[in-house]
Amino acid sequence: MRSSMNVKASQKGFTLIELVVVIVILGILAVTAAPKFIDLTGDAKKSVVEAVEGALNSAADMAHAKALVDGTGDPLSIAGQTITFANTYPNAASIDLLMDIDAEASGTPADFVLATSGSGRTYTHAKATTPAECYAIYTETADANVKPVIDSVTTGC
Repeated sequence: MRSSMNVKASQKGFTLIELVVVIVILGILAVTAAPKFIDLTGDAKKSVVEAVEGALNSAADMAHAKALVDGTGDPLSIAGQTITFANTYPNAASIDLLMDIDAEASGTPADFVLATSGSGRTYTHAKATTPAECYAIYTETADANVKPVIDSVTTGC
């Protein structure tokens, strides 16, 4: 009888309740600490700005092809929109007519704020950490049949 009591007294380990308590505490820590270490919103905003850059490229290429095939000159009606051109590519003022973009209109909050400056059109992400460093830009060229400069800056997203 004595030997069986010694066996029980010498066993070491965690009880089921202790393990459950530790797992619950680790779960609470993970839920509260994970968002601080894993911030995916910046990556999402960066991806959206890069998608706008891609959409600008596609819209410019398709409108350019339509202008070359049609050969009737400027302006052209594409998808029910009147598009004006600069050197057979859509000009900065009409490029967004070819895209379905959620832009701010008459005080309505949206994902993008549009601005036209000279021969350029800027699509700034409205919810970026640093909006001046989170945008896509479309800039017309002065040379005939030269594709517009389309770029994005995502360092402040």
